[in-house]
Amino acid sequence: MPTAIGWRPADPTRGGFDEVDDENPLPVYVPPGQPPLVVQGRLVFIGPVIVPGIAAADALDANDQMGTVFSIAVPLAGAIVKAVYHDLDDEGIGKELWIFRNDPTAGVAASDAAFSLADGQNVNVVDVLTFSTFKDAANNQVSVSTDVPCWYVAPAGRLWLAVKTVGADNIAADAMPSLSFVIERYDLG
Repeated sequence: MPTAIGWRPADPTRGGFDEVDDENPLPVYVPPGQPPLVVQGRLVFIGPVIVPGIAAADALDANDQMGTVFSIAVPLAGAIVKAVYHDLDDEGIGKELWIFRNDPTAGVAASDAAFSLADGQNVNVVDVLTFSTFKDAANNQVSVSTDVPCWYVAPAGRLWLAVKTVGADNIAADAMPSLSFVIERYDLG
């Protein structure tokens, strides 16, 4: 069975077009400022993505919004099969990752304010993943959520994320937390 699915521009030094197939896939363009993205068959690896908007040495109280709402590019339909919280500040404090199908920025608290969600944004919640068990690596920690898989449909090709801290944090400037994901993509048709 042929695997060719199209053509792409060839090496600019020789011109023309090359066949696109399993051995020569289309190149993946990651815009500046976006997290690394690797596609392996049905799996998409995203991250690490730094949680934006956290002021260095800001004392966050329990149940505060941590940083600002941000989005990641994702397949239109899929399941988050692995989510990892990278705690570079070595605090090991539980987190909740609120996942939305639409931009909830207008309805979510600002960083370092008590986490709250407007009623109109509640219906946009896809899931809430928790990070509660941390593995200590002496200088930092990592937590893998056990709340997966998280199935979703993302009509815009993006999911919006908000991080809520469960305990009191004080993040150093050079130790901002980040998230990594493995997503199994699904065909909508």
